[in-house]
Amino acid sequence: MTSLQQFRTLHFVERFGGIHAAAKALHLSPSAVSQQIKSLSSSCGFELVEPDGRGIRFTENGRSVADVARQITELWERSVSQSRRDGGQPRETRRKVRLGAFPSAMARAVLPAMRGEVLPVDFELYEADPAEGRELVESGDLDAAVSVGEAGDALDARLRAVPLRHDPFALVGPAPLLSSVAAAAAGALSGVPWVLPRAGSDDDRLVSVHFARHGIVPRVVGRTDDWNLAQSMCAALDAVAYVPSSALVLRPDLGRALEAAGIAAPSRTIVLVGRPAVAALPWFGLLQQRLRRVYARTAGPAHTS
Repeated sequence: MTSLQQFRTLHFVERFGGIHAAAKALHLSPSAVSQQIKSLSSSCGFELVEPDGRGIRFTENGRSVADVARQITELWERSVSQSRRDGGQPRETRRKVRLGAFPSAMARAVLPAMRGEVLPVDFELYEADPAEGRELVESGDLDAAVSVGEAGDALDARLRAVPLRHDPFALVGPAPLLSSVAAAAAGALSGVPWVLPRAGSDDDRLVSVHFARHGIVPRVVGRTDDWNLAQSMCAALDAVAYVPSSALVLRPDLGRALEAAGIAAPSRTIVLVGRPAVAALPWFGLLQQRLRRVYARTAGPAHTS
């Protein structure tokens, strides 16, 4: 759904000449600004901006929408200013909460948690990788974020994290390939094709630490942060991948195992992160409960070896 904030963000991008300058003026992260432009483009059905060297430029259609965004923004600002001069108050009194989540958590938990009984605050949702979400919460650009960490990881002392779901990984791949490595020595996992998370992502770091701990040298044949796509790639490339249990898809052409070559799959914990003062607020606890219920209801299929 198109929002005033999206139009206002587009206006600021045009006014200040780019994503980073607009983000600074709006006190948002560049990725948050980019996400709002992307969402508005999706609502419009066409691209509003396009790459131009290291920056961006408006498309022809984008210029037209930006002109509308300027008029909407100016009209809203004049209306609010007039109300304040007349002694009135803006009608919007509910608190705005900026919540970030990585893509699979947004789809599987955050959006379902927004349905049903009305929450006491209004949410603005932003897509943010786990590490980026923590950084944006720490900087104050987000109020909270759904993030992940390996079991036992310690967060910055300036943040508080409450666990939402223990999310162990499973080794996924074609059944014949899994059978061939299941009873083999640990070195067997170095000799098979692997589909891994995007290089540099939180899940890539987690899996890389796991590989280093067990002396596994993967033969990489693909990378993606889309867990559904990772499982399709395993089937197509006759490869294996570590996939979180919450993202497992039942497929007749793929098998799953909690352990192979004597090595247990890694594990992660999905957490809701906020600064201590925010984590003490009632809406934070209510959101935590909602997200936990959704994760319990939408958990991935049980592992079988």
